[in-house]
Amino acid sequence: MNSHVRMVGILAIGAVVLWGAAGCANKAVKSGGETGTSAPREQAPYIAESDLPPGTERVAPVIAAAKVDPAERMRQQEEAKVEQTATAAAGLRDVFFGYDSWTISEEGRQALARDAEWLRAHRQAQLKVEGHCDERGSSGYNFILAEKRAKAVRNYLLELGITKDRVTVVSYGKERPFCRERSESCYQQNRRGHLVVRP
Repeated sequence: MNSHVRMVGILAIGAVVLWGAAGCANKAVKSGGETGTSAPREQAPYIAESDLPPGTERVAPVIAAAKVDPAERMRQQEEAKVEQTATAAAGLRDVFFGYDSWTISEEGRQALARDAEWLRAHRQAQLKVEGHCDERGSSGYNFILAEKRAKAVRNYLLELGITKDRVTVVSYGKERPFCRERSESCYQQNRRGHLVVRP
């Protein structure tokens, strides 16, 4: 009988130890939720080419730029220099937006009115409106917001009499910041519709 009590005692102690170990294992997973793997990275939504509105240019991710042929990269850099020179000569003004907004302010309307005057005087000039955002928010969200900003600028220019065939729209989201500091004044500079004269 003594051995029977001892055996029951050992089994009871073993059961308590196993139950405690199993309970601790569950608590470790529940409390931290960490299993030794990193959290999944945020993925920007894929937008099919056919889903892009007419006049919208797809911008490849920054990573893809490393795969560009050196001759193509040089051609793109030369094209960008020509655009910068033409844009600087035109004196066009960017339109700045509030946080999470694509509404054009009164100051933005005045700038676009002056830009439209220049465009009316230079009837051969073609314009590209680049939509930009600050770094806050996901890439996918900012791509769409920047597109709305660029379209708002284009639509206002259309209201001012500039023909649609002269104005294209491209969204860069948060991929091409003008300012890289992390401050509200810098974020404000990045929330813009940038006008570029295309030669």
